[in-house]
Amino acid sequence: MKNKILLAAIIVMLTACGSRKQMTGEPVTDAHPSGTPAATSAAARTAYLRHVTGNAVTTENIVAGMSFSVKTGSKSLSAPGKLSMRRGEIIRLQVTVPILGSEVARIEFTPTHVLVVDRLHKEYVKAAYNDLDFLADNGIDFYALQDLFWNQLHLPGKETVTEKDLAAFDADPTQAAIAYHHGKMDYQWTTTASDMPQINTAEVTYRASKGSTSTLRWQYGNFKAVGSKAYPVQQQITFATNATAKPRHIEVDLQLSSLSDNSKWDTQTTLSAKYKPMNAEALLKKILAM
Repeated sequence: MKNKILLAAIIVMLTACGSRKQMTGEPVTDAHPSGTPAATSAAARTAYLRHVTGNAVTTENIVAGMSFSVKTGSKSLSAPGKLSMRRGEIIRLQVTVPILGSEVARIEFTPTHVLVVDRLHKEYVKAAYNDLDFLADNGIDFYALQDLFWNQLHLPGKETVTEKDLAAFDADPTQAAIAYHHGKMDYQWTTTASDMPQINTAEVTYRASKGSTSTLRWQYGNFKAVGSKAYPVQQQITFATNATAKPRHIEVDLQLSSLSDNSKWDTQTTLSAKYKPMNAEALLKKILAM
């Protein structure tokens, strides 16, 4: 049950990350939210954005021990685990048994597929994003997740934010704030107010045509050195939506430890013949009905 509650929390929160149309090739240069103070020059805004993107972690790997707590409705859990990420390749979350350390569940996001492994019952799901209506209809792709987990700015449809992409953002360095609006999506980031600003909050809001709203808020804190930059070892994730049959509110707290840029680990997960595939849509429906 615990690993399914964790899976439900992660998957449900991800519905706030976008819409399928916006994440699959629409232009991203025509969206500037209004409200940037005229007193803030274009040069100042660009310099601020350069500082924010330049202050992001540059290592190819992030590996850390993970202590997490999840609360959704009346259900909650706390458990240890591990977070392993390799830029452009994989985001892996492992759930382990306290003290013993043996793995009970694994969730992987790669550019091509999602893998969910239930070690207790020897079951798994492996599917492309477009094969999962729940994810595809909400525009969830690997690069949106990577930017959230790696504490970086994000543009829908982009694998990375480059220098030429900075003009797509609306920034107010006096308020340490960045915004991006496109269609039904609103992205907002706040940063620390310093010469080397770091993202401390990312908020994504999706407003559906029928009036429902989903909001994902990702807060970052307690930055620790990894490579030549710093990464937040405290992360609080909150998701709220009224788009489901009943309103949902989910909270996840991640506390990371033993942070490193270790590259000596395998990104491939191989399962023995003992593991049986599950129907992905049936699994997601079951989880979301919890």
